Amino acid sequence: MFSFEMPRVYDNPESWGPKQELPGAAGACNDELGIEERMVDFNLEHLEKYPMTRIGRVCDFTAAGQRYAEQRAAKGKGKGKGVVPIAPKDDEGFALVDSRPPPGKSGGKGRGFGGGKSKGKGKAQVNYQDGFLGQRAKFFANDQQKGKGKGKGKGFKGGKGVPSFKDWSVHTKTEWHMVQEIMLFSLAKLQVNSKDVQVEDLLWCGTLHNYNKEFDRVTVKMERPLRRFEDLNFFNVSTSDDPIMQEYVQEDPTVTVVATDHVLACLIAAARSQYSWDIVVSKIGGKLIFDKRDGSHIDFLTVNETASDQPNNDEPNHINAPTKLGQEASCINQNFSQIVLDPKADAEVMERKNPFDDDEDEDDGTRAASGAYRYRKFTLPGNPKEDNEFNKNPVNLVVRTEVNCRLPGAADSYVSVKALNEFDPKQGTAWRTHLESQRGAVLATELKNNAFKLGRWTAQAMLAGCDTIKVGYVSRVLPSDPWTHTILGVQTHFTDGFAAQIGMTRNNVWGIIRSIIDVVMAFEDGKYLLLKDPTKPVMRIYEVPWETFGEEEVEESEPEDEGPELDAEGNAPVPQPEGVGGPQALKPMGGK
Repeated sequence: MFSFEMPRVYDNPESWGPKQELPGAAGACNDELGIEERMVDFNLEHLEKYPMTRIGRVCDFTAAGQRYAEQRAAKGKGKGKGVVPIAPKDDEGFALVDSRPPPGKSGGKGRGFGGGKSKGKGKAQVNYQDGFLGQRAKFFANDQQKGKGKGKGKGFKGGKGVPSFKDWSVHTKTEWHMVQEIMLFSLAKLQVNSKDVQVEDLLWCGTLHNYNKEFDRVTVKMERPLRRFEDLNFFNVSTSDDPIMQEYVQEDPTVTVVATDHVLACLIAAARSQYSWDIVVSKIGGKLIFDKRDGSHIDFLTVNETASDQPNNDEPNHINAPTKLGQEASCINQNFSQIVLDPKADAEVMERKNPFDDDEDEDDGTRAASGAYRYRKFTLPGNPKEDNEFNKNPVNLVVRTEVNCRLPGAADSYVSVKALNEFDPKQGTAWRTHLESQRGAVLATELKNNAFKLGRWTAQAMLAGCDTIKVGYVSRVLPSDPWTHTILGVQTHFTDGFAAQIGMTRNNVWGIIRSIIDVVMAFEDGKYLLLKDPTKPVMRIYEVPWETFGEEEVEESEPEDEGPELDAEGNAPVPQPEGVGGPQALKPMGGK
């Protein structure tokens, strides 16, 4: 009679699978365990080599899974160590559906550098995308950050000071009291007859060059490289730090409100915005000061803010992240505003020099960028039907506006120079293939993708009294290189015609400004924050303590070295010489 002997079952209470002493090669024998040679001709796998996340994963028992296991075994990547199972197909083992480890969260801090009040002499930042508009340029010595302090721009460390456009520009606190909420779609209904608005020029500062008409003939086939102006200082000083504004507030009793064109342009185009931004309003003794914070979102331009496919913010340090694109666009506009000037024609020197330039900059080999500040006083009429006495009376508003240049041959024809930038040419919309043949379609796409930015530019041109807007089309030489750009063309638009094209009227512009002034003037004296909600078309007004957003001493520390910034393909950029085509530190626009 045939006898069948049951094999022994070896228990391993310490871990998964057989004991470690069990041989894993055919032909071996373990006398201690009593295992015969024929019993070890199979794959031995100790599960300790796998992470716990793999144990219990969904497995594939289908034919596709079996074929996958055979392919891996043929390549020496199977479960066994060179041992191929000899069992029939019906008894083959299973294979994991996905043997890759689970993806981890993408991390990494934004590239940043420590800053302070210093203006030390040393090596300038090589990446012009880093830095702040509205501040002095940050210079660093090779071994430490020191300097003899001048300027009040706050630095940042580890990317903490870089605004992230898709987040709240300011995180509200529980002690802040919300006094009013304004639905942005209601701003389109506000109207003030622009014919009743009286305008008076108070003061001109700076220098004014002629526009170089050679740039009107630039085409895609005759493109021109965008030069870097590393020896120029750009300014966007806040209202409260402007010495001329302080004179008007303190010495002119008729002035009720002071502001800059950058701040008012955000309010005028607020209904077109998607990202968050904020404005600080101070009411003192019946007078209003519309101001901004140093390094706030208002200091930067946005790129494709209103597009259906907004820039991805998953990797803040990527060259196409919203913050990096905003810094790149802002620097392009600075350089473009200077390259289109005619160097052969004499510049007109205004009655006062640039109020933010000083002799220390000239000693360092830098000077103020060409351009004029035009201080204007607007008298906005009141509404006799209002019950509030203030709303019935006219309001005198002093605004500091900017004029980039003037048209040659016309004394009073002023120009506002701006630049759109292309960072990722796409098939069907690439400027190099469509700008010449389909200019209208390219402009329409930009109006859709950058409605807020173009609305701001139009409002600034209206406030400055510029009859013409020159819009340049600037593209990267290579999509993966955010440091080298070329000018593909320049379009000319009349300000009123362009405003009508984007749906902006002067009556609505003055209606928005007058209504916001009336709303804040009804509050008690104090400091207020106008905060745009990034998730919905709402602007909220918070009452904040006086010391909020005040100057804070920034601890001077060495910058964190997180390695070179990577391009779109994950490669480190090749070092380039400074000058045309080389890296450039983002030029400041103030810091007083």
